[in-house]
Amino acid sequence: MGLNLGPLPGLGGARVGLNLGIDWDDGPGPEPVPATLRSSTALCWRDAGRIRVAALVGWGYSDVLTRAADTAWGRAPLITHSTQLPWGLTPLLKGGSVLRWRQSTPKARVGCELGWGALPLTWSSLTLKWRAHLLGARASAVLPWASGLRGGRSLDLNWRCQLPLVSAGRRLPWGHPGTTRWGARLPWRPARPLPWIVRPAKPPGPDPEPQPTFPPGNLIGLTLGCAIVGVPGLAPLNLGVTACYLVRPQRRTYVVINSVSVVRLPDRTPIQVESISISSSVDAWGSSYDIELADSAQLALLKPTAAGPRLIEINLNGYVWTAVMESYSGRREWSRTGATLAGRSRTALLAGPYAPGRVKATTEERSMAQLVDEELADTGFTASYDTVDWLVPPGAWFYDALPALDAISRLAEASGAVVQSDPAEPTLRVRARYPDSPWDWRDRTPAHVLQEDIITNESLQMRSAPLYDAVVVTGELAGKGVTCRVRRAGEAGQLFAQQVSSPLINTAAAGAERGRNILADRGEQAAIDLVVPLFTAPLRPGEVGRILPLDLVEVVAEEGTWHGLCTAVRTEARIGEKAVVIEQTITLERHYSDAD
Repeated sequence: MGLNLGPLPGLGGARVGLNLGIDWDDGPGPEPVPATLRSSTALCWRDAGRIRVAALVGWGYSDVLTRAADTAWGRAPLITHSTQLPWGLTPLLKGGSVLRWRQSTPKARVGCELGWGALPLTWSSLTLKWRAHLLGARASAVLPWASGLRGGRSLDLNWRCQLPLVSAGRRLPWGHPGTTRWGARLPWRPARPLPWIVRPAKPPGPDPEPQPTFPPGNLIGLTLGCAIVGVPGLAPLNLGVTACYLVRPQRRTYVVINSVSVVRLPDRTPIQVESISISSSVDAWGSSYDIELADSAQLALLKPTAAGPRLIEINLNGYVWTAVMESYSGRREWSRTGATLAGRSRTALLAGPYAPGRVKATTEERSMAQLVDEELADTGFTASYDTVDWLVPPGAWFYDALPALDAISRLAEASGAVVQSDPAEPTLRVRARYPDSPWDWRDRTPAHVLQEDIITNESLQMRSAPLYDAVVVTGELAGKGVTCRVRRAGEAGQLFAQQVSSPLINTAAAGAERGRNILADRGEQAAIDLVVPLFTAPLRPGEVGRILPLDLVEVVAEEGTWHGLCTAVRTEARIGEKAVVIEQTITLERHYSDAD
């Protein structure tokens, strides 16, 4: 049934009219004709159209007032009488004048009533002094109040000259509106109705593609993991709390199957252990190991010999460490005996007491990386130099009675770097103490992303250092060293850290790198210890593997994401009767002033 949206009547029952009050017909209606103006009123702001009787205001002496007039403030009637109001000195008033604020009621009585203020009676003349000449006023002058009409005569004032006589006043309106004989009128009637436009419907598009058909219910596969969308034949089975999160990978339960393996090298003889502890930090070039044997009889397999300490390999969840066993201790209890071994990274063979002290003084120009490689020549170890490199002039590098590892540590210290040992390979790595400055951590890709769901224990220790923004780094050798004033970009450089020196500071690049590492250790900090499991490789989302010192770690917590530099790691493995537990306790250096 069609609905007529205009005022037209129904069409014989076939259509029903629905009148919505819209003036709708087939053709456009006649244009509205403006009506004639019947009456008008105009209000002038300053100049009145016509003033029948003006008011005369005298400047000096004025005549006596003989008539009175009422002046209205708002809408004023025509004034039929004149009034003379003195401005300055007033003679004896012989008549009266009544001024009203709003109501207009003429009154002519003897006396004078002034609402504006009392005018004093005076008998002396008015004297005007215009800059240099003192003149007497012989006649009255008129000053306009707002905007005056044309008067009988004008008032002339000369600059720095005599004031001429004013023989007549000037007529001024008080601001009363006059009347006009024309105006404008706007018609008040409804506008022409707007037509009701019905746009034709769009042509139908192509038919949608048919939905994929699913197999019968007895052939639908059930996935117990994340929901698979848009795959026919697979439907998620929600068993309570879903294991998939869109924001970050979180799971209620993490399952880790730990494995521990210890063998003696090079023959790979298995060693039964009860616990293992591996500790490393940025302040030490290698790791320390503590191993408790499950069978004290195997102590004989790991005792040092005349050829040197024994070498072992530790495998925890697929991650390998190698160490030399340097010392041991034993204990005996009722019906039980035990033994504990202690050792260090295999790079300990480059330090005392295994490596002899040497004496050296360079006679040729060498780079820092070349000097490190020379210290490892014919040792079976290699080095990776991953910091600022520069040329050292002859005679600038020298030492006495230093083993190879101590000499390399002194070379790294010149630019603010540290020496780290590879966990498994016979390799040393020279790295900056701060590979990235704390103020750049948020823009760097972290080595590990740590979800707080896997953190089993957390502790925090605050530390505060002055907010240094400059430091002086200088060389020690005259003619070969340089002095650098290092300042962080964008800061004033007024609070200086303690000055440092080294005979190897021979270029500005070396001084700038040493200063950067010094200025990175400043402001509000915290050492945060986190206990996390050691997940087996390959890793899945939300899991972390082995974390090493100087790794940048991003922690995703409920309070927000923050970054920290790993400064120490302690990995512990405990083998019990029912389970094997492997955890790593990492210490993250968090900077509140420059990072997060």
